[in-house]
Amino acid sequence: MEDDLLPLLNIAFFYLKFRPRTIKETREHLYKKVRTTHWSHVAVDKVIDHLIELKFLDDKVFIDYLVRSRTGTKVKGTYAIKQELYRFGVDRELVEEYFSNNQINEEELAEKALGRRWEIIKTLPKQKRFEKATSCLRSRGFSFDICKKTIEKLENNK
Repeated sequence: MEDDLLPLLNIAFFYLKFRPRTIKETREHLYKKVRTTHWSHVAVDKVIDHLIELKFLDDKVFIDYLVRSRTGTKVKGTYAIKQELYRFGVDRELVEEYFSNNQINEEELAEKALGRRWEIIKTLPKQKRFEKATSCLRSRGFSFDICKKTIEKLENNK
């Protein structure tokens, strides 16, 4: 790495310090920095290549990070996770490859997502309960079929 690019590399390292980032995210961040400095887009591309070489940037690792995050704490369905990955600039082929190789139990996730909310809405009339539960799950990216199965399962476990 050229010495004159070290400050730009340090900016990139600081940006990567807080959470994993996609290549696109990092490139866009550095391009914004370039507007107010003497560096060029070519310099940014060199820094990005160097970060990839050092394994600080890897979209496959980012996919794994985001999926674990969205199935652990901010519970979302596969559809919502995929959309979020696309927004972060992850290549569609990488996303599809990941989800074809790694199965996610959406029914279990939907149950987890509905968890506390179910305690509140289970006393509502059946139609209203179904609407609220479906709305909650659909907003988190679960399919209608998964919503229906999850609600039926929770109603049978009264």
